[in-house]
Parts: sequence; structure tokens; C-alpha cells
Amino acid sequence: MRILHTSDWHIGRRFERESLEADQRAFLHWLADVVAGERVDLVLVAGDVYDRSQPAEDAVALLDEGLDGLRATGAQVALIPGNHDSARRLGFGAGRQALGGVHVFADDQRPPVPWVFAIRDERVAILAVPFLDPYGVPAPRQAPDGSPRSRTHEHVLVDAVESGRGLLDPDDPVPTICVAHAYVSGAEESDSERSLSVGGTDRVDPSVLAGFDYVALGHLHRPQRIGGDDAFAYSGSPLPYSFSEDQPKSVRLLEFDARGLTGVRTLPVPVGRPVVTITGTLDELLTDASHDRWLGHWVAARLTDETVRTQPMERLRERFPHAVNLRYVPSGDGSAVAYGADGPVLEEQPNEEVIVEFLTELRGRPPVDSERALVRDALNSTLGTVDR
Repeated sequence: MRILHTSDWHIGRRFERESLEADQRAFLHWLADVVAGERVDLVLVAGDVYDRSQPAEDAVALLDEGLDGLRATGAQVALIPGNHDSARRLGFGAGRQALGGVHVFADDQRPPVPWVFAIRDERVAILAVPFLDPYGVPAPRQAPDGSPRSRTHEHVLVDAVESGRGLLDPDDPVPTICVAHAYVSGAEESDSERSLSVGGTDRVDPSVLAGFDYVALGHLHRPQRIGGDDAFAYSGSPLPYSFSEDQPKSVRLLEFDARGLTGVRTLPVPVGRPVVTITGTLDELLTDASHDRWLGHWVAARLTDETVRTQPMERLRERFPHAVNLRYVPSGDGSAVAYGADGPVLEEQPNEEVIVEFLTELRGRPPVDSERALVRDALNSTLGTVDR
């Protein structure tokens, strides 16, 4: 039996302000080709299928097209909602979709029920746990001493996994897979992952998901194994969604037989635009031939000029058509002033807010009221108004 693990498609997402529809369509077409060529029996999608809980019509149409392509290969598909998805919307018509080979496990109000996927003479039991919002699902069960447990992602996930595990038939042992969307402690995150909560309450200890033949994780966009274990891993997102995601993208191909997991292969994703951050003066970035290799990348520029240059983003885009992010780092010490497509255009921002943003970046905290008053007084004395 061959099972493909992927996650975090984020259908409908944009990179900065640029559409990713063409790249996402190319990935889905490539994925269908891989599924057909590798004779995959089942595709697991470990959450964040869409980028928004209310996806745009184009995103819905693209997912529909992608699922049709996967089903045309003969493979079945099993997916769960992630924290970006609406469980209700993604799970609409799940019973009818299952009849067509697309299995959506989106019920976050009741314990998950293991699903036994069988093909030919092989079987595997899959415990697919949708993302559980600690404040949107039933409260965690009481602790053994009868005291209440706090609403954390770990506590509600523990309850779900224990309930599902208890439904496995001990007299009919089959290989097991747990599919979950969670931030497992010790894993490395990227800039584009939305934090599930404040203060670390979204973290889940790896032991919560231990004991399965394979754990298919979603949520973090960097492909990685937990504790170096090939059977406990994030597949990562298929495309980069932030400039911190400069690592190769991939999906994971699993081989199972009656004994359990027998092999894992990482298949690089060859589509999508890679990312790069380049640093130098504007003149250096526009003329240095060594930067020619970045012409097809999403480009973030870090300008070391000591003074603000005229129309830097427009000039950069003449050389780098996919430049979408620009910051000044004149001091060379890591402090940065944003400019360009990753925020409001500098010239359109009130002068006070530009200075406040700079001071915040420089000192790691926003100015206090008295400091803002000084900024306002200085602007009034030189420009006549802070909103000029």
C-alpha cells in the first residue's frame, strides 16, 4: 500500500500581494501526476486546505479541480481541516463526498472514529483528528483527581487521541496512522504560520501522538521529522508562503504492509517560485551580475543605503520582476524600516506613523505616550502638521 502525506496547501493564499493561483494549480497537477506515476492508493492532507475560513470562489473551484485530478488517478483522498479552515464549510457534504472517494474528517465536536482504509489485501487504520480550537470544542475532561484542566490545544488533543485510540480493535491489529494539525514542541516554525494562541498554550508534547505506526502532521510549513523519527513528521507546505521558507519543498511517500511502515521517500516539489532575500545598496542590487540567478525568485530586498532612494521598488522591479518586499537596513545591525509591497506605501503613511514604526523596529518596543508627543511636537515645528 502506498500513501502520500501532504499538508498546508493554503488554497487561495497570496504571496505578499501577488496571486499564487497559477503556482497552486501547477502543484495540484504535478501532485496528480506523481500519484498516478507512483501508483499511490491514498492521499493524506493534514489540514489548512484553504487559506481562509471563508474561501473565495476561485479557491473553491481550484480545490474542486485538484480533487478531481487526484480521484482521476484512482487514488482516494483523506483530509482534515486546519486552523485556517472552517470545519463546517470544509465538512459540508462529507458523507456524500466519501461515496466518491474523498473522505473529509471535519467533526470537531465529537471524538474521532478510526477509519480502516482497505485496498487489495492490505489495510491501515487512520485516526484523522481535525484541528481542535480549545475554545470551540467541548471542554477537556477532568484530571484524574477531579480537577478541571485548562483549555489548551494539548489537552483537547489528548482527549481526542485517547478516545480514538480506545476504539481500535485490539483483536484485529492493523497498522495505524494518526493525522493531526498541531504545533508539536521542538519543531521549527516559519514566519507564515499563524500562532494558535499566546504563551505557548498551542504547543503539543510529542508523547501525545506517540504509539502510531506513522504520524502525519500539518501546520508547520518546514518539512521536518520530530526527534529525527521518519515515522513522525511534517510534510510541510508545497509552496513557500514567506521569505523564511527558503528550504526545499516536498511531499512524503509512505509504504505500508501488514507489518506497518516499511519505507518513506521524500519527493521534491519542482513547481512554484522560490524565495530569496538580497542585501546591498540599491545600485549594487541593480548592477551586480551575481544577482542574475534570482530573476525568477520572489525577492525581498534589504537596502543598506544611508538615505532613502527615489522609487526603489519600481527600479528593483525593472530587474527583478517578482520583487515584493523592501526594507532599509542602513545601520547594518538588523534594524529595518519597511517600504514597499509588504505594507502601506511609505509616502501614503502619516509622517508620525512612519517615525513611530521606525522607532519600534529600532528599539523593539513602541514609543510611550511622552515619546510620541515629542515626535508630534518636532513634526509640528518643522512641517506645520503631523499629517502632511
